[in-house]
Amino acid sequence: MRPERTLIIALVAGLTGLADVRPALSQMVDPPFGFYWAAGQKETEKVISRNGARVVGKAIVQGRETWTIKGLIEPALWRTIVYFGTKKDLVEVELDYQHPNWDLVAYKEFLNGILRRLESKYGPATVLGKDTKTHGGTMETIVGYEWQNASGSIQLFFFSAERNSNVYRSVSLHYRAG
Repeated sequence: MRPERTLIIALVAGLTGLADVRPALSQMVDPPFGFYWAAGQKETEKVISRNGARVVGKAIVQGRETWTIKGLIEPALWRTIVYFGTKKDLVEVELDYQHPNWDLVAYKEFLNGILRRLESKYGPATVLGKDTKTHGGTMETIVGYEWQNASGSIQLFFFSAERNSNVYRSVSLHYRAG
């Protein structure tokens, strides 16, 4: 094969590969607020304390120990839930956002702001679902996105339930270890 032809084939293959590459989740997925994966409960307590927050509840959820935390400072952050694995090591951090004065438009703007920030850092999201349906007179909407690689994943969800003047809305962000 002639060198020019080999060079052209290599160039075309390289450009084709580059055109197909999405800026996927190439960065390490680190949990927020200075938490770190595989940290034990004592280390996690230190991070909570260092951030001026406190544990307000402990429970077992789907076989995992969870701690509900209040006091971590971030706009509209209602609570944080940390999940520990079977070895009592940190495996997930869930951030739940709510604001009593926000309407549907404000929630969508907040969701889209987080979505843009995560896409600028990790690339396009995989859409997990977008669905609106009515159950027993309650209209429920859920929208979900995910970024994933070998080190972990991030999932972003919007949930809304409306029945007459009763409205519940939230945005949650889930950081998960590998």
